[in-house]
Amino acid sequence: MLTKEGIMLKWRSMKWIATLGVVSVLAAHAQPKSTRATTLTALDYAEIQQLNTHYAQALDSCADNGREWANLFTPDGVFIAYNGTTEGRKALAALAGSPQYCAPPMNPLTVNHISVNVMIEPSSEGAIGKSYLVFVDIGKDGYKGELVGAGKYYDVYVKTPEGWRIKSRTWARGQDINRIPASELSHHPLPR
Repeated sequence: MLTKEGIMLKWRSMKWIATLGVVSVLAAHAQPKSTRATTLTALDYAEIQQLNTHYAQALDSCADNGREWANLFTPDGVFIAYNGTTEGRKALAALAGSPQYCAPPMNPLTVNHISVNVMIEPSSEGAIGKSYLVFVDIGKDGYKGELVGAGKYYDVYVKTPEGWRIKSRTWARGQDINRIPASELSHHPLPR
């Protein structure tokens, strides 16, 4: 049989435990969102991989005069390359539909962009990625082909009502070390 003092002691203990629980929950939710990475499912990884594949196919085929490629980005999406920054779907479509990419006649077998070794990681925005770009010229003159260039893509992906989209894609070549995210350089032996 519990005494009045025993009941009061149990009540104080329960209040203390409840207070600690509330404080723990509040502390967990008070973390800045930028430090909490999302969890990606197998489907997320597959959809982001498909987004990367669609990117090269849409760009190399000049699909819908560049609009199909632009729609793989968020409405405010950004593409950063050696020749500048292009922002927003309208500007991205104009870039992908320009004579640089869509000069007639466009051979349906033309291959220019090959992204390989795609790595995808969860991030606070959704996901980040990096991949190697091998830029080739195959198909314009029959079987002739040549390596034109290479580099790396650094991406930020977000999940939208339309599915996974590219929020930003940075193309960095060997001389473009200033465009490489600082998080990538933090573990690289290059002098800074």
